[in-house]
Amino acid sequence: MAMPIQYAQTLIEKIQSLPSDRVAEVEDFVDFLKERAKNRKLTSGKESLDFPVDDLGPWPDGMSLRREDLYGDDGR
Repeated sequence: MAMPIQYAQTLIEKIQSLPSDRVAEVEDFVDFLKERAKNRKLTSGKESLDFPVDDLGPWPDGMSLRREDLYGDDGR
C-alpha cells in the first residue's frame, strides 16, 4: 500500500525523534505487522479453524446445570 510522500516523511521524522530503544520497538512492531499481513494473505479464503462440530440438538426442557443437580452434593 503506497502512502503519500509527505505522510511518510512525517512518520520518518517522528521515528527519528525517538530514543534508540524505542526505535527498536517500532521496528519490531513493523515486522510484526508485516508478518501478520503475510499470514492473513496465506489463510485468506480458507477457514482458519477447522474443528469438528457435533450438533446434538437443543437441550432437554428443564435440564439443570446446577452443581448440586449434576453431582448430587451440596457444593462441598
